[in-house]
Amino acid sequence: MTMKPLNKTGGFTLIEIIIYIALFTLVVGGMLLTTYAVVGGSGNLQSKVFINEESVFIMRKLNWALTGAISIVPNASTLTITQLNPPSPLVFALNGDGLTLSIGGGPAERLNSQSVQVISLSFINIPPSGSKPAGVEAQFTLKNLNETQSFDVTTYLR
Repeated sequence: MTMKPLNKTGGFTLIEIIIYIALFTLVVGGMLLTTYAVVGGSGNLQSKVFINEESVFIMRKLNWALTGAISIVPNASTLTITQLNPPSPLVFALNGDGLTLSIGGGPAERLNSQSVQVISLSFINIPPSGSKPAGVEAQFTLKNLNETQSFDVTTYLR
């Protein structure tokens, strides 16, 4: 019986295995970096959405207070509104790290959530012009305590 020589062309060489491992490592590393960036970006986006919701809530509260107002007195970081219907006055003020609302001289209630800090607040009087009534410009800066981002919001209320 004659023996046939073994065919050695069916396996991988050591260099080929090292190249395949290196390519696999690059692909997996790229996927991990992309996943990390997506997760980090979504957290950042959630923070921005949360701050935006807080600012919209504050602006709606200010618009609500100005509905039916007969007197608006802005004073730096305090806004006093007198309405036809009691209880009056409505006083918006910066108290520590929160925007507060006092109705009819009662206790001040915090408007922003505990996880959001109001860094700055200012009210500027807008005189009547043409057919537009007098108004107030509200500027406030919100900062999410979980993130180091702050957002400036300016609104014109008439």
